[in-house]
Amino acid sequence: MQFVEPYLLWGALAVAIPIAIHFWHQKQGKLLPWAATQWLTESQQQQSRGIRLDNIFLLIVRCLLLILLAILLAQPILNWFAKPPAIQRIHLVQPSTSVTDNFRFELSEAQKKGEQVVWADEQLEPVSDQLTLPQKPSDFSPLRLQTAINKLDAKNTELHLYITANQDLASVPAITVPARFRLHTMPDSVTQPHGYLTAKGGKKLFINRAGKLTSSPTLDPTLRYQSAPAHSGTVATLVTYRNAQERQTVKAALAALADVYSLDLTVDERPVPNRQYELILTDQLPRKPSKQTLYIVSGIKQPIPFDNVIFTNETLTPQTSERVETGQLPEWLGEQFLTYYGLSKSKKSLSQQDLKALFVTSAKPNTQQEAGLQNALLLVFVGLLGLERWLALTRNA
Repeated sequence: MQFVEPYLLWGALAVAIPIAIHFWHQKQGKLLPWAATQWLTESQQQQSRGIRLDNIFLLIVRCLLLILLAILLAQPILNWFAKPPAIQRIHLVQPSTSVTDNFRFELSEAQKKGEQVVWADEQLEPVSDQLTLPQKPSDFSPLRLQTAINKLDAKNTELHLYITANQDLASVPAITVPARFRLHTMPDSVTQPHGYLTAKGGKKLFINRAGKLTSSPTLDPTLRYQSAPAHSGTVATLVTYRNAQERQTVKAALAALADVYSLDLTVDERPVPNRQYELILTDQLPRKPSKQTLYIVSGIKQPIPFDNVIFTNETLTPQTSERVETGQLPEWLGEQFLTYYGLSKSKKSLSQQDLKALFVTSAKPNTQQEAGLQNALLLVFVGLLGLERWLALTRNA
């Protein structure tokens, strides 16, 4: 017999309580002098030595009640007659070329053994012998991974998971996996090339290995970058605010950003006809947002769902924004701009300790079997409780 909460069996030690009360109750009697005692013969007098147990059956019933209550709280699972299930080994693979290339030998060996090798998506699509990606691979995320794992039979599955250990996995508190689980990970730092922008004077704006934004004529030779810049040339910027102080504050922040990182920014306060703007900062909702433009909208409490529209409910003035008051506005604007063009800091791989804390094993018992056993024990408990009350009332104990 197994228990879901075995530590609650320590509650069975409470059986000592009714025993102690029983002996204490026996000591409550007092000796009273009785004149007729002298007329009793010695043969009629009974000598009592040691400890005498009265109402022993009632005491046993009360002890059984406490033991049975502890067993019920521990949630027993009866598996004496259950046959050991056949364990199926399943290999769950992240839809990524780098993952399949890195674990090609392991996956090929699993396929030769006839083991199930599937992609980590909602459909659990089988992986072909050539390990080619699905025709329409879905974006991999922790939520999609959890959905795929939930579709497996956790009790009868030995899961082998093949993923990249990037920081995106830590966007959820935990990922529940079967008790039989093995994780195969690879670092993600070398799988995707970094982006960069062109700046004034032939310089390039990029994130170096130390994670610092750098403006230099040459890229960091220790990292791999994209073959072409994410944006080259002048960054056409439109700054339109109804509040003149907010407009001046934002223009000053953009000037500081351009001066520090040699960004080639041209700032307009009014839209110029037939000019395509890469960056628009405003306090008004865009009616028809262009997909080629990054919008930073301030003072809006009800944002609209667009990937290229960033909202802040602050009015960007020193009196109304802590970000402006502390001088963090240029840095914040730069982060939004760099993230939009894919120049955000490279994500470090999760450590083994982080991965161990992220993936939580869970063994789900057979709920029907568990409910049936607990219902039977509950009936026994109710019966013993009724018997205990009847004995206590009839014997005045």
